[in-house]
Amino acid sequence: MKQHTFMGRGLTGALLVLALLSPFAAHAAGIAWEELSPQQQEILAGMKDRWADLPAERQEKLGRGAAKWASMSPEQKEHARENLSRYQKLSPEDKSLVRERIRRFRDLPPEERRELRERWRNLPPEQKERFRERMRNASPEQRERWKERRMRRHGHDEE
Repeated sequence: MKQHTFMGRGLTGALLVLALLSPFAAHAAGIAWEELSPQQQEILAGMKDRWADLPAERQEKLGRGAAKWASMSPEQKEHARENLSRYQKLSPEDKSLVRERIRRFRDLPPEERRELRERWRNLPPEQKERFRERMRNASPEQRERWKERRMRRHGHDEE
């Protein structure tokens, strides 16, 4: 049963991360608990008692996240749990940076997002790992320099 407890906490956190990445806008009405599919209700069971008190947008995001979670393979779920675990270990400043990067990515035109995803998918695993390691070990000063170079390269002023 210990895995079930982990699943409940990890699952809720993973759903929140998925919700942050969701590209769809929420509609104002929200979702009644009874409107959720049985799979969504099972995944979100820990939130049932407070569901009606959640803002409509949050209900929408969580509902979409639960639907996405239900459709994921075991490998995809494990990858999401690993990402959540890494995110939870970040400093508040790094979490803020991650949220900002997600926001910026969402603001990109769809074609540019597809292109970036495709470039990442096509990178060999060794290059992906080198990139991740480089990011993990970068100082705040290095990150700021990279940000400034990206901004100049993409024709943006400092934001």
